[in-house]
Amino acid sequence: MDRVELKTGAKDAVPVVLGYLPLGFAFGVLATQAGMTVIQATVMSILCFTGAGQYIALGVIQAQGAVITAVIANLLVNVRYFLFTTSMVPFLKNHVNPTIASILSYGVTDETYAVAMNRYQSNPPTASYMAGLNLTAHLGWISSTLLGAVLGSMVTNTDRFGLAFALPAMYICLLVLLINRKSDVLIALISAILCLIIGYAWPWSMSNMFNMVIATIAAATIGVMIREF
Repeated sequence: MDRVELKTGAKDAVPVVLGYLPLGFAFGVLATQAGMTVIQATVMSILCFTGAGQYIALGVIQAQGAVITAVIANLLVNVRYFLFTTSMVPFLKNHVNPTIASILSYGVTDETYAVAMNRYQSNPPTASYMAGLNLTAHLGWISSTLLGAVLGSMVTNTDRFGLAFALPAMYICLLVLLINRKSDVLIALISAILCLIIGYAWPWSMSNMFNMVIATIAAATIGVMIREF
């Protein structure tokens, strides 16, 4: 392991961790309120590490739904990570061992993906950087979940603290970091508009899980076409 790259990855993960703290804390609180123990909530964050998926699972638990429902919903909502990791292959294939990259990809989230891709524009990827970035982000999520689960009984209303806006705010910041040209703005707008149109045209829950994936594929395709000309 390259200690410099490891420290750089951990340092770059700090903004992500700061965004995860309120979200993980809120998840821990809601998990205990849904009947989960502190250990169960924490282990879920260790094994799953998907904020959206974990919140979906909580909804299924509260509705007393079947386990398979939560599993299928998680598979659908997290299909986007296949697209994320696929887009990283051209950067990683000549620098990082495929086996190591596959293991470290477990820690890829929307936020760590954006941070990593921003760095890869000017620096060659390394396993040490990926490890520092992904592990630090994961530890931040686990720690905040544990804290929320332990203090869950003291928080009765998470909405009053504005915790729900933490994730959208972080996404906006990450998007700004990745925009380097006018075409990036156009592609981002196309993706957002497609998400809204699909969600409005097909408002049932299943379409809401697919609209981001469909919009991402469509916008990425349009982006490639724009840059070809």
